[in-house]
Amino acid sequence: MKKVSKSIKICIALGILFGLILLFIKLRLQLSEEETMRIYIFSSIAVLLISVIINLSYNFFYGKKINDLTPLLGEAKYDEYLEKITAIRDKVKSKHLRAIAELNRTAALTGKKEYATAVEILRELEPRVKKMPSVEMVRRLNLCLNYFYLKDYKEAETLYKDSEALFGKYKENAFYKKNFTILDLFMDLCCYGKKEGVAERIQEARRMYPEKQLQEDFEYLEGLLEEGKRNLQEDTKSDV
Repeated sequence: MKKVSKSIKICIALGILFGLILLFIKLRLQLSEEETMRIYIFSSIAVLLISVIINLSYNFFYGKKINDLTPLLGEAKYDEYLEKITAIRDKVKSKHLRAIAELNRTAALTGKKEYATAVEILRELEPRVKKMPSVEMVRRLNLCLNYFYLKDYKEAETLYKDSEALFGKYKENAFYKKNFTILDLFMDLCCYGKKEGVAERIQEARRMYPEKQLQEDFEYLEGLLEEGKRNLQEDTKSDV
């Protein structure tokens, strides 16, 4: 038999307590069944509304704390970001917020070039976030990028193609557009073998997105492009 979760136990205890309080009020004030039922309905609605407000406020508060850390990633302050986002992950009770904090940790791990660790976490997160479209999109996007950094181009291409419908909903989103720009450059360069015009696209993206974190991505892409050119030159020489 599965153990009853802590939240269910709390709900049962609160329900019993609420019932006892209502019974005490009924006996103390000698209320009729109709009056008792009216108090029960109004009290239930009030408790529900208060619970919703508390839950929304809790999620908003910690959601804002997570978002406020984003500039640290842009400045490539990965260790500081990891320390703070991990503290939030360990503190929050919400499974939703904990999953988002864990997902955000992988961005810092990628910046620290701990790609294998990031991939492991991103794979483990799938069942926890797959019902949250925007979060699942970020998970897949980050996973694709880490596959590219690990030079696992087959896995990256497979995941990208499997995610095209989901990615298509967010590609023009101002917040994610820069990430998709990098992802598409990786796809063209590493999976489709496109070289023409890629250098110009990288330079244009460099100007559009000056964040230090993204500049590191562009530098890596330029390195791949140069490596491809050198390999092509060597192949040409060997054929002569």
